[in-house]
Amino acid sequence: MKKIFISRNLKSDSIFLNRLESEGFEVRGESLLEFEFIPFKKIPYVDWIFFYSQKGVTFFFNHIRQNNISLAENIRFAGFGNMTSEKIKSFGVECHFIGQGSAKETTNLFLVQAKNQKVLFPRAKNSQRSVQQLIENQLVIIDFVIYKNKAKANFDIPNMDYLVFTSPLNAQTFFKKYKKQKGQKIFAIGNTTANALAELGIKEIIFPQIPSEKNIVRVLLGNI
Repeated sequence: MKKIFISRNLKSDSIFLNRLESEGFEVRGESLLEFEFIPFKKIPYVDWIFFYSQKGVTFFFNHIRQNNISLAENIRFAGFGNMTSEKIKSFGVECHFIGQGSAKETTNLFLVQAKNQKVLFPRAKNSQRSVQQLIENQLVIIDFVIYKNKAKANFDIPNMDYLVFTSPLNAQTFFKKYKKQKGQKIFAIGNTTANALAELGIKEIIFPQIPSEKNIVRVLLGNI
């Protein structure tokens, strides 16, 4: 039985888990990161709030609702990709912009809608700030660190046939402890993680153009 590792804690309804197990694979899902929320008391006035990750969305909305922190009625919300956008919607909030998962393409599309406006970026302390770095002076950016993400100190991943990484820091954490084994195939959830893997010296990286569990499953099954 072929074994697949993905650097994400998988829920029972995960497409990745269910589809691959139905295809006869042994699936192991485990995030290699630990998260710590950083409290905030108010939200600056902005036109947009742009989220990079599902984790950021969850921390943000749980905190403002538990602490009755108000938002301006005309604020619009943006998600880096489909999964982040779906998480925004899960809080009963409209997502006014859905990125493509690629920093460059997402930035270009977002600038069409938000040029010269003020944008809040809730993010992790170790975020690569991929969109913010490409915007330059075309928007007013408010950087808003709301959680820390750090590498787990202890984890044990057995030898797997396929490795799927869901963030740059997950990839960095894994390869700090382990070396790529002969015959292993390496997959990335999207372009940003693929670039991080390339910087780690991984030469062959397979990834979908639009990040999602559904798309990574499709790409994985097409390359085994």
